[in-house]
Amino acid sequence: MNEIVFRSITKTYGSHVAIPGLDLEVAKGSFVTLLGPSGCGKTTTLRIVAGLEQASAGTLSLGGRCIYSSAEGIFVPPEKRGLGFIFQSYALWPNMKVARNITLALTEARMAASEVRNRLEDALAKVQLKGLEERYPSELSGGQQQRVAVARLIAARNSILLMDEPLSNLDAKLRTEMRRELKKLHADLGATTIYVTHDQVEALTMSDVIVVMKGGMIAQQGTPHELYHQPANLFVAEFIGDPKINILPGHMDGDAQGPRAIFEGFSMPMAEGFDVDGPVTFAIRPEHVEIHPKSVAGAVAASVDIVQPMGSQTIVSLTVNGHPVTALIPKFAQGLGQEEVWVSFNREHILVFDKSERLCVPEKPSVREYRRNTGG
Repeated sequence: MNEIVFRSITKTYGSHVAIPGLDLEVAKGSFVTLLGPSGCGKTTTLRIVAGLEQASAGTLSLGGRCIYSSAEGIFVPPEKRGLGFIFQSYALWPNMKVARNITLALTEARMAASEVRNRLEDALAKVQLKGLEERYPSELSGGQQQRVAVARLIAARNSILLMDEPLSNLDAKLRTEMRRELKKLHADLGATTIYVTHDQVEALTMSDVIVVMKGGMIAQQGTPHELYHQPANLFVAEFIGDPKINILPGHMDGDAQGPRAIFEGFSMPMAEGFDVDGPVTFAIRPEHVEIHPKSVAGAVAASVDIVQPMGSQTIVSLTVNGHPVTALIPKFAQGLGQEEVWVSFNREHILVFDKSERLCVPEKPSVREYRRNTGG
């Protein structure tokens, strides 16, 4: 069952079209992340769900109930949608102490005092704010204020959660801990969650489904594994992954022995079934670039530019035939210096994008045989 359904949702600001027509279904109980660069429409989409922005056209349903329809003149106000929302800007009452900010909605709903107290204590513990409940927002750091906003959502225990970059002002250690707490909250409540971020690490680690947006439209949606390993287009390939994917211009050629990839001094056979010739763009993740201390078959000379140890991994910036290439070594490595090395690419993990920047997928033998026999 789908909990949230967008049908041809558009949003315009005067002559500017922020969302040209969005169709999206969010399954009940799923954690869906809207991911994309600034200005792609992800926060506007979230605010339309919350009722803080009214769409210009289309329909929107929550739990099978229509809450917006341009054709029927339906608009359910935010307070009647039963949603939990964390704002990027905290949205705390400056004249209320932390405890009151967290429990205001609960007391207004006439919840029993004992239940309010239990929820407050549980929320404060989860965001590591115990002992600060009597402070005002102005007496807290930016990160602490953001945790108050998260605690308010935890205490409310809504079945639909909307989060707009709630971890952006936290330090790295606390951000990792809070990702775990928000994912646990989502699971404990069985909630349907829409999470907005430009941070791909948050998207990859927390999501059931990622929706990558560009210009108010969906560039691709799928599981984290699908978007990382099978990006539908070059935009998604470059946006997902840290360090960024290597982009190498070249071309595909074919002969009796099958298709070959030719780029940056490499000429290597590719899997059968690539139905593309001429200029293409090759892409390969840094973890599939192998560094060799001496020349080996299928490798090309490269120079080491920068070595960045990260503990369990090391990022190595190289130059191959004048083109920058990044490799990711699964260990702490410092001894590469500025020496010359050789690099090779794992051909099983090379992605090929055509002139329109769409992913080329090799056809299965059965499909090729059918096309050959039918002339299709």
